[in-house]
Amino acid sequence: MEETLAAAAEIAAPGLQKEPLPLLYFQELLEHSMEPMLLIAGEGELLYVNKALEELAGKPRATLLQEGVSAVFPFSGGGFPSIATVFGADGTFSDTLSLLHPVEGGIPVKVNARTFFGPGGQAVASVYLKDLRPSLEAQEKIVGQQETLKVALTDLQQVLENLVDMICTFDLDGNLLHINKICEKILGYSPEELVGRHYREFIHPEDITSTQGDTQELQQTQVTYHFRNRYLHKNGSMVYLSWTSSLVKEGGKVYCIARDITSMIPAEEIRLENESRLQALLQEGFEMIAVIDEKGVFKFVSGSVKNVLGYAPEELVGMDAFTQVHPDDVAHLLEQHRQVLNGQNLLFSPFRCKNRRGAWRWLESRAVNCFHNPTINGIIVNSRDVTERLQTQRQLERSEKMYKSLFDFNPDVAYSLDTNGRFTSVNKVAVELMQMPEEEILNRHFNEFAQLDYVEHNERQFQRVLRGEAITTESSLLNANQEEVFYTFTEIPILIDGEVVGVHGLAKDITHVKRQQLLLEETAKRLNNILESIKDAFFTLDQEWRFTYVNPEFEKTMKARKEDLVGRKITEVYDPAIFEPFYRQFQRAVGKRAPIHFEEYSTYLNSWLSVTVYPSEEGFSVYVKGINSRKRAEAELKKLSLVASKTVNSVYITDEEARIEWVNDGFTRLTGYTLEEVVGRKPGDFLASPATQANVFSIREKLAIEKPFVQEVENMSKSGEVYWSKLDVTPILDEHSGGAKKFIVIETEITGQKKAEEERVRLTDELLRRNRHLEQFTYIVSHNLRSPVANVLGLTSLLMGTEDREMQLTVTDKLRHTAKGLDTIIRDLNDLLSLQGGLLEAREKISLPEIVEQALLSLPNESYQHVTIDLNGIQEIISVRSFMNSILSNLLTNAVKYRSLERPLDIKVTARLEEASNLLCLSVSDNGLGINLEKEEKNLFGLYKRFHFHVAGRGLGLYLVKMQAEALGGAVNVQSKPGVGSTFNVFVNVAES
Repeated sequence: MEETLAAAAEIAAPGLQKEPLPLLYFQELLEHSMEPMLLIAGEGELLYVNKALEELAGKPRATLLQEGVSAVFPFSGGGFPSIATVFGADGTFSDTLSLLHPVEGGIPVKVNARTFFGPGGQAVASVYLKDLRPSLEAQEKIVGQQETLKVALTDLQQVLENLVDMICTFDLDGNLLHINKICEKILGYSPEELVGRHYREFIHPEDITSTQGDTQELQQTQVTYHFRNRYLHKNGSMVYLSWTSSLVKEGGKVYCIARDITSMIPAEEIRLENESRLQALLQEGFEMIAVIDEKGVFKFVSGSVKNVLGYAPEELVGMDAFTQVHPDDVAHLLEQHRQVLNGQNLLFSPFRCKNRRGAWRWLESRAVNCFHNPTINGIIVNSRDVTERLQTQRQLERSEKMYKSLFDFNPDVAYSLDTNGRFTSVNKVAVELMQMPEEEILNRHFNEFAQLDYVEHNERQFQRVLRGEAITTESSLLNANQEEVFYTFTEIPILIDGEVVGVHGLAKDITHVKRQQLLLEETAKRLNNILESIKDAFFTLDQEWRFTYVNPEFEKTMKARKEDLVGRKITEVYDPAIFEPFYRQFQRAVGKRAPIHFEEYSTYLNSWLSVTVYPSEEGFSVYVKGINSRKRAEAELKKLSLVASKTVNSVYITDEEARIEWVNDGFTRLTGYTLEEVVGRKPGDFLASPATQANVFSIREKLAIEKPFVQEVENMSKSGEVYWSKLDVTPILDEHSGGAKKFIVIETEITGQKKAEEERVRLTDELLRRNRHLEQFTYIVSHNLRSPVANVLGLTSLLMGTEDREMQLTVTDKLRHTAKGLDTIIRDLNDLLSLQGGLLEAREKISLPEIVEQALLSLPNESYQHVTIDLNGIQEIISVRSFMNSILSNLLTNAVKYRSLERPLDIKVTARLEEASNLLCLSVSDNGLGINLEKEEKNLFGLYKRFHFHVAGRGLGLYLVKMQAEALGGAVNVQSKPGVGSTFNVFVNVAES
């Protein structure tokens, strides 16, 4: 093998060495060559392959040497048939072949080979390969770009032909060389009728001189804008045109765009007329308009100043405005002037100004900063004389204060209404009565607070007041706590010039007196209604056991009439032998002087009865209720309990208050609680997890409806394990009364099902997020690629149309810049695609300190003064490494890029872990330029959005930070202040899934 390599080296450079080089030199040269190389023996045996060929073929060297040339070129079978046959009579070979790759299949390669004879006369071929994939891909890309350019050029031609403006080209003598088809619509001439003719043939004779002047100016400035002249239409009418022209001396052409503005001319004439009217208003009005500079010196004063202060405008121009202001008002006015200089538009509070006769007049002014407008370059101040208005206002204020004192300090409710019945003012007593803030009362109609029974009454009384009457009456309202308040009120009309413009009212709270009166009236009614409406039997006996009252249900049950019972002893009416058990319990209650309850079967009624006895000083009351249905239900429950005890699911039975009476073994297996531990307790009190506490009240409300229902809840077992259950709740109804007495609850564990639902929701959110990402990607492709492609097309067309060497170099340089911009956009697309691909990366344990250190190492040392790192002891997190690297790198790079030149850059990196939500908050703070969030907050994380333009950037970094944070289950927010700095807080989910 070594002899063969030596022979190959001798053939490669025969007689060039001054003396033979060591074989090791050639071995190193071949091994580390970037070109794939191999040596083939005559029968296809591979004698040698270098490292570059291993990488290209995708197989280890040992495998290649063992398999022979068939491992590289599949067409060759067991090897090249013979050196002479394959490489020709001259001992060389060159062709394009397909190299076999175990994964990618055939790889196109250029093969160059040469035969030589090694030691012993053995025929050997040295073969050199070149991977053709990069050149083929580049060729395909060029072909595609050429096709795109052709299509774009065609589209551009269509656009130019269909523009509403005339686009034309003149030579330097003024002869028309080219014009688009719109000329026929604007001038009436076809392009063929115009091309080759001088522009003077079509211009209105009065505009030829001005047009020639614009042509001369174009020779000096190269570009002119908005030049106007009139052309003559083919039908003889005048067409007003506005021209933009550009001279290209190298090409000897003038490129022009002309817009038809004929329809705009009447509007301009109207505008000029309006300007004339405005000037008249400035001269004759009673509002002074002035322009002052930053020092307060008058630059302009309107003629109306004579009507306001008596001065002629020329007397004030150049004068310091503050010298005319009263000394007591100067300081305040200077402060407001400073605020206007800082960009605020202000309405100045009234101040005193001296008029031409030396008298002080009160002025009210509005100032607008117009330094940004070069035409004005000052502060516009509009001023009017408000002296009389202020004097009248002060008189009104004195009168109002007197009235307000009477109003505010009145011991009763005082209020005012407008003619629509809405409150315009109320005193403190009214606020206390209504128990709500004053602002919640004002502007609301008085009947919004009234009891419904009094609405019509209140409206009738109010209409009487609007007719000019004074009234006193009584009404009722609801305060903020929905408590009824009774009051008497007196209302009088407010008359101005004989017209009612409002209503004054005084009211006194009589709630306590009224309630006492109503209570006496209602008590008797309520007591009688209650007794009459009881659906179960009820009766009262005096101390001698005589009937004093029986309700209708007792009459119905016992088949007796109240008139026949009242006044008679119960033992005289109903045989003691039959009712002895009941009489014995009555006697026990009277003896104990305490209520008792018992259940007894009545042979007289053939029914089970629930009886409650309430003793009192006058005798005792008895409440009797039939319970046949409940007794039957209890028997059924015993049967159900036997069945439920054997089922796999959790089953438990509660009383009508939702207190557990019985549970089966399935309940104990699921929750860990035994029957003894839960009897008498409500399930929601010990099973509900913290997340389900709010649902406990909802479940108890459904129990009150007494209808079957299904509810999903998150529970917690005795061991603290959280699980999801579906509750099937069925009430057992009392057939006699219709009341729910028991509830059977079948509890099925659905933890697995709930987790599957949560995963489906998470996947849906992820799909929506990816869809938004694809929309951004489509936006870049559809919008941002158009401009550079259009530039390339235009520059290519210009390049093809000129032979001027200097012009070609200029266009070529612009093409290079445009291509760089196109390359930047393509790299942005690649970043977005990388962001999408990063979502597929597995989460892994990564060292947070290591990530932070790597990001800081990428910053130039001289770019910052000090870095503070506070990770709160956090070492490892579970996340996507590439995303975390990108987020930190983008935030730190932005901190350096947008640092302030007025102070050294300080950076602070902090982290904290919110364990409850598994969110890591990573914060990067700086003392740089800061961002105006009031202006830029909506666009802060938008694609291609930039806020500082003194340094290079693409507006992609913060967009990537937001997308990556959301992809990691988090979000990003920012606090920033211009001139102070920024803090970006990135939240990412660091849970394992």
